[in-house]
Amino acid sequence: MTRIIHIIVVILIILVLNIPFLNVILTSLKSKVDLVNYPPKLVFKPTFDHYKTIFTSGTFHFRLFLSNSFIIASVTSIFSILLTLPAAYYIIFFNKGRKILLPLVTNLRSIPLIIFAMPIYLSYKTVGLIDTRLGLVLIHLLVDIPVAFVLLINFIQNVPKEVVEAARIDGASERRILITIIPPMISSSIVATFILCFIYSWNEFLFALILSIKKATTLTVGATLFITAWGVQWGEISAAIAISSIVPFVLTFYVQKYLIEAYSGGSKE
Repeated sequence: MTRIIHIIVVILIILVLNIPFLNVILTSLKSKVDLVNYPPKLVFKPTFDHYKTIFTSGTFHFRLFLSNSFIIASVTSIFSILLTLPAAYYIIFFNKGRKILLPLVTNLRSIPLIIFAMPIYLSYKTVGLIDTRLGLVLIHLLVDIPVAFVLLINFIQNVPKEVVEAARIDGASERRILITIIPPMISSSIVATFILCFIYSWNEFLFALILSIKKATTLTVGATLFITAWGVQWGEISAAIAISSIVPFVLTFYVQKYLIEAYSGGSKE
């Protein structure tokens, strides 16, 4: 009996926490008539017309937006790890930079990103980075690097120092240790960091909206194209949001054990 109550409570908590997303799914499946009904219908005949519009609309370039999101998130995640892994290794095994570099990088995450919007937009306009994938990758690095840096420090500090010392005694250079010894020992942790950075970059909306026009528009920003002077197409917006949520949802489900490890600051050797 206690187990049944526990399961019911867990299910209720999951449903409550996911009410916004469930509402998006229901809205995407409602016809235009059902969307304007008040009070909203909970029981209705589902339709996939809004999803058809997503794939066939002349203004919503699904393939372009999807490829932009995937390329920008992937490149950002890869470079976040490549840039922060050496820094994390240096801090842990040389005990330098912990008082200056670590607070400097992590404090970037606590600053509201909106304060960078105007200077970054003007700078990008000057150098021609508006509406480019490179421009979005650079700004997404500002979001992802603090996350990757803190996580990799937590993971690397759990690597036995005896292993590194033994490699040094055997004549291995610091570069070789960093490239061939450390990554295999924290491979699952690197995967977790990559996935987290990918999800943050994929879901980033503010700068993707400000710094893109068409060529570099991501899937999440593309949903705003259904907000027009003639009205808000809630069905199409909900369908676009639902589709854009598939990738983060699948990645989170697939690597959930690594994500739990990442948030808890553990490592998998």
